[in-house]
Amino acid sequence: MRNRILAMALSIPLFGVLTYGSTTFANEDELGAACAASPAAVTTLPAPLSRWAQVRCTSVGYVITGREGWIWIEPSNKALVVIPSQSFEGNADIHDSNAYFTKIEVTKVTGDEFEKAYEVFHSGFDPKDAKPAGYRLDVTTMDGTDIRVYMFDYFTYGWGMACSKEACDPSSRFVMLNMKQDPKPLPPPI
Repeated sequence: MRNRILAMALSIPLFGVLTYGSTTFANEDELGAACAASPAAVTTLPAPLSRWAQVRCTSVGYVITGREGWIWIEPSNKALVVIPSQSFEGNADIHDSNAYFTKIEVTKVTGDEFEKAYEVFHSGFDPKDAKPAGYRLDVTTMDGTDIRVYMFDYFTYGWGMACSKEACDPSSRFVMLNMKQDPKPLPPPI
């Protein structure tokens, strides 16, 4: 799972596309790559994901990544993080811009589901930290691949972590930073 989400984070061609210019939400990016115009393509994000993220058209199809003013970084490798709509396993043509998402859903998580994901995510952090709001992002790509990411909202920044339905991968943690605001810790619980 970690490799699926972070696979493109280490790709030089995509890095160039993502850092080239202004934000693009339409079916064509700054470099002229036309993304699929299928009626099944989902290109908008629900709240609160839309606060941190955007769907971008790239030369490898649509990706979800940090919105303008936000950056998603995998701290260990200092790599940009994207969630691609294209599967790169066995795909000889990585410059196929026709890949898209068919489902993008965000669900607020609480109770046992939150506690299980948060326990894996928070391993190695200060146990006295105040708990953030938790969300589950469920994405389906046009080839039927399901991607699940838990996101933890600290309000001035956030964290994400890739998971399957069975388990979460703590090595997939990434931070979502607002480049215009310093991160502030949550107030301690009452």
